[in-house]
Amino acid sequence: MIIKYSEFKHKLNEKIKSDADFYYELVTTVLENPNRYTGIFRVSNAKTKLIQNVTQSREIKFGDFMEDIVTQYISLIGYENLDKNIGTDNEGNALSADQVFTKGNTVYLIEQKIRDDHDSTKKRGQYENFKKKYDLLQKKFPQKSIDATMWFIDDSLCKNRRYYTDTAIEDNKNKVAKHILYGGDLFKEIFKRIDVWDEICNHLSTNKKERTDEILEIPDFDTSKEILDALKKIKAENPNLIRKLLSDKPQYQQLRFELFNTNYNLSKI
Repeated sequence: MIIKYSEFKHKLNEKIKSDADFYYELVTTVLENPNRYTGIFRVSNAKTKLIQNVTQSREIKFGDFMEDIVTQYISLIGYENLDKNIGTDNEGNALSADQVFTKGNTVYLIEQKIRDDHDSTKKRGQYENFKKKYDLLQKKFPQKSIDATMWFIDDSLCKNRRYYTDTAIEDNKNKVAKHILYGGDLFKEIFKRIDVWDEICNHLSTNKKERTDEILEIPDFDTSKEILDALKKIKAENPNLIRKLLSDKPQYQQLRFELFNTNYNLSKI
């Protein structure tokens, strides 16, 4: 075993946990965008919308975790990780790689996505971004070979596979090395270490089983200490947002009705 399950689980839990910073960001988002949570043209109430937000946030953080854990595996199996802030493109925009590492005379780039299920506009943008990073690394390491991969972790969804593969094949006619890989193929073809992929999948499967009975809960906005602490911090750092919450504007009146109906926490700020 390369990374013990206990360590893997701890890192995952640390990444997706709901802490004070998380609740501060959540409440701030609600107060800045009340119309996303209230209104007659929304079937779901504010509390249901909150659960959706938290779920989306956890999915994003899971993607961040997968980036971190793969970086750790790359180091443990004998590659040297490089600075992920690789420079700027021709327009001066900073570019960051999900994975960039080296071994021998080759610099490897991996553009890492959880799944390939996005629309046609986004697929073109993602590939162009991938190409920019490849071109930048070529300039940055002129004496080294650049081996670049666009990797989709979940191989059960391959919506745009033909587009990515055909585009990479066309690019490779210019003697570049670009791969489009799904699931375990990354570890089979690039690292020659399918055991690493098997371990990642086993750890995720074990964790999934442990979460079978987990029910996502959000502290009550009206009475919980977590939300009160978040409100106090917002009041200290952005008092105008609290004034909006307490105003007579219809969207904030509705927000108070749905989320702060007894005014328990609001009375304390």
